[in-house]
Amino acid sequence: MSNAEASASGSGASTPAKEKKPKKLPACDVCKARRVLCHPQPNGAPCPRCVEKKIMCMTTPIRRGRPPKHPPQSAITAALTLSAARQPPQISLASSQSRGPALEGGSADCPELSSEFVAHCFEAIKYTPQYSHPLIAAAGIRSDIRAVAFQVHLLPAPSRVLALCIIALASLSSFHRSVLSGPGPKPDSFTDPTFFSASSDADLLGCGLRRAPAYKALRDEALKAAWETGVMLQPSNENAASCYLLDLMEQSDFCGASRPWAGAYLSHVRALAPIWHAAGFTATDAAHWAGFLFEQMAEGLISARSRTPFLVTRSDQLLLSGPDPPPLDEMLDNLEKASKNPSFSLVWTSSTPYMFHVVSLARQLSESIAGDYARLNALSESAVIRYLSSLNTLHAILSLLLERVDAALTSSSDSSPPAPFLLDSANIDVAARSAAYGAVFGFAGLVLPFYRELEARETTDSPSAHSDQTRDRLRVLRKQARDMACLGAREIARAVRYLPEVHFTPVHWSTIYAWAEFCLEEADASSSVSSEQAEDYSTIVRELKLLGYSLDSASSPPALGTIERLEGHVATAQSGFIAAPPPPARYFFDPTTLTHIYLPLETPWPDQGAHQMMMA
Repeated sequence: MSNAEASASGSGASTPAKEKKPKKLPACDVCKARRVLCHPQPNGAPCPRCVEKKIMCMTTPIRRGRPPKHPPQSAITAALTLSAARQPPQISLASSQSRGPALEGGSADCPELSSEFVAHCFEAIKYTPQYSHPLIAAAGIRSDIRAVAFQVHLLPAPSRVLALCIIALASLSSFHRSVLSGPGPKPDSFTDPTFFSASSDADLLGCGLRRAPAYKALRDEALKAAWETGVMLQPSNENAASCYLLDLMEQSDFCGASRPWAGAYLSHVRALAPIWHAAGFTATDAAHWAGFLFEQMAEGLISARSRTPFLVTRSDQLLLSGPDPPPLDEMLDNLEKASKNPSFSLVWTSSTPYMFHVVSLARQLSESIAGDYARLNALSESAVIRYLSSLNTLHAILSLLLERVDAALTSSSDSSPPAPFLLDSANIDVAARSAAYGAVFGFAGLVLPFYRELEARETTDSPSAHSDQTRDRLRVLRKQARDMACLGAREIARAVRYLPEVHFTPVHWSTIYAWAEFCLEEADASSSVSSEQAEDYSTIVRELKLLGYSLDSASSPPALGTIERLEGHVATAQSGFIAAPPPPARYFFDPTTLTHIYLPLETPWPDQGAHQMMMA
């Protein structure tokens, strides 16, 4: 063999030895969070585990090697930074009436995200059922945060944003020293009855003022992380849940000309829904989703007042909560025929169709009466008549459902005030109260914006748009809508009485305050206030003060003025019937009457939606 052949032979033999072993691809975010073996696929294909679970497979790049020579970052900044080279966008969410959260750097008011504080915030979420979205369970954030020992900065980017949103919202009910800093009393636990029943108004409202800087700093950090990560752009369970929670924060804090986070949330849900159906979308899932379509309806009060469009389409309802239910008239007939059936299960079987109709009526209000396009034309008398008829039928259904709730509460063996609602509770008492509360909010969320729109049209519509006879008929219809709103105010007060003494519903501030303003208008226009009205006004005032524990909005001059004037009407009314028993609003404080706090006082209380409807 020649030297050339030998050389070639030797070279060929050594070639395989010089080939490098392919570098293993990094594990995906889901497998890393769950600490399981990942089998990453080339060319961006999802790993087998994510394919099996039918979830989005994402891999966040991790910087390796020597760290850059930059000044050390704080723990908050490090947890929120997506990469060292990317700077947070300077985005302004301004509206003509108010400005959104600023997106500057970390605030000195932001609490340190220690493991102990993060664990405390995830504990707080159990006591706020409004945040119990199916997507939060689907994202597995609770198991993910426990897997990293409540160290937020170790989570993958989408899960980190979701955790920050949960922490920000949880701070509204937190009693942690990092949130309720400074001098002043605070509860010892989430279920501290002594603090909430015996504290003065100044102490309750003071908690809302003291927590405001920490909440706003945490909210800004969550918002900044959401923009950096781009949660609006990539559909996933985590990103959809983050957008949902960011919309809740936006609606409780300020209201702009649109709802960008709600739009992104629904866009993600529409993209993910086919995957859920392919994985087996059960009837239970549909009922649960109907409750959160109800949540979107409950925000119809804000949408109608701020002239923002109603976002839930009919296709969304059919996709997520099943086929069309029976018409309202047929549903009422069926309930009347089953009136002798004492089973509480009738409430559950009626919950999904009831909520379906509530969402449909909210959309009908926007499209035919209160929406931007409807406002381009004169008010339609026929649309008003149809809507009033639907509201009357819906209220009749509500009354029948509430009879079952009241019967369930009357037969309950536990006569003491209920503990705060827990998300995993299967107690019949909790289920009945949460059902009643949610259903009333559904009805009330339709009535007040409807009346407000008729009231506004009286002054904004051109005098030449209607004949004198038509204007007279519309005036009669407006009076009927006002009477319906008065009924809604009474039922809102009854809904609040269904709740336990200690409860956290900060997302309902806008709704409760709008009803307080309506009650004040009615009291100012009336020559006297009845004992029943005084009872309802006292309940609403007490609820505003309890909301002041979570929000500084209750301490604003307009809110304080509303509270003071309503209390004045109550005091005047009570002076006329001193011999009468104390109003039920005092049941929060009088232990001798706690056995009757949640029972109907006269006629059956209008019922409120299922446990999953709790949130609006």
